[in-house]
Amino acid sequence: MKGILIVIILNISYLGFSQPYLSVDKVKIRIGDQLKASIRVDLSNGKEWNNLKEVWRDSLAGVEVIGEPEVSSGNPQAYSATWTLAVFDTGIVTIPSMPVIIGSQGKNDTFYTNDVQINVTPVEPDSTGLSGLKEIYFEPFKAGYYYRYIPHAIVILLLIGGMIYWLRQGKSNQPVTEEIIIPLLPHEWAFSALDQLAEKKLWQKGEVKEHYSELTSILREYLERRYAIHAKEQTSDEILAQLRQLQLNPTLLFDTEELISIADLIKFAKADPGMNIHAAAIERIRSFILETIPQVQQAREEAGITTEDDGVE
Repeated sequence: MKGILIVIILNISYLGFSQPYLSVDKVKIRIGDQLKASIRVDLSNGKEWNNLKEVWRDSLAGVEVIGEPEVSSGNPQAYSATWTLAVFDTGIVTIPSMPVIIGSQGKNDTFYTNDVQINVTPVEPDSTGLSGLKEIYFEPFKAGYYYRYIPHAIVILLLIGGMIYWLRQGKSNQPVTEEIIIPLLPHEWAFSALDQLAEKKLWQKGEVKEHYSELTSILREYLERRYAIHAKEQTSDEILAQLRQLQLNPTLLFDTEELISIADLIKFAKADPGMNIHAAAIERIRSFILETIPQVQQAREEAGITTEDDGVE
C-alpha cells in the first residue's frame, strides 16, 4: 500500500509540474479583431513538445489561426508558444482546452490546457446613418478657360502642315525612274541555264534521263533565240538538217550531232554511254554556244573583254 501511494504522489507531482496553461492577451474584443493566445508548458529535464504545430484544430467555430506560432524557449520551465487568432463570432466565444503531447524518455503523454472565454462584441453601425447622395455638379462652360491652349494648338497645326508640305515636296522633286529590263542575249541566257543545270547534279544522283532532257531543252531554246529556228517543235533530225544549212564548223557540227544522238539514245532507248560522257555533256554544249556567238561578241572576247554573264573567263 505504501508503494502505491508513492507512485500516485509522483504521478500527481509530474502532472502538476507539466500541466500546460492557455492564456490570451485580451478577453474582450470586437468581431474581426485579432488577439494573442499563448500556451505555456514546462519542458525541463529534456522533455519535448511533440505536437507544437498541430495543437490548434482547424474546426474551431468562429476562430481562425493566422500564421505560425512565435516560440519563446529561453526558459525551459516556462516554454511558451504564441499564436495570432481572429474571431468572427459574437457573444461569449470559448476557446476549448487544447491537447499538448509531451515526450519524455521515449514516452508520450497528452495533457490538456484550460479553456478561455472571450467576450466578442459586434460592430455597431453609426447612429447618424448614411447621408443621401448629392446631385452631380457640372462646372459651367467658360470659353476663357481654353484660351491658354490656343497657342499650343496653333504650333501643333503648323508643325503638321509643314511636315505634310515637306513630304509632298520631297516626293515631287524625286525623278521618276522607270526600271528598264534589258533582255539577256541568247548566249548569256544559255550560259546561265547551263550553270543552273550543273548545280543540280542530276546525273550524279542517277537522274541521267532528266539531265539530258534539260540539256537538250537548253540547246533547243538557244537555237530559237540565236537563229530563230523553231527547235522546240522539231525532231532531232530536223534540227540537225537546219544546223547543216548554217554552214557551221564541220568539227563543231559533228560534235553537236553526236551529242544529240547520245541524248536521244539515253532518253528513248535508256542507253548508258558512261560517266565520262555525262561529265563532258554540259561542256560540249557550252563549246557550241561559244563558237556560235555573233561576230561582235567574238571580237570582244578576242580582245580580252569578257563579262561574268558570258560565263567565260
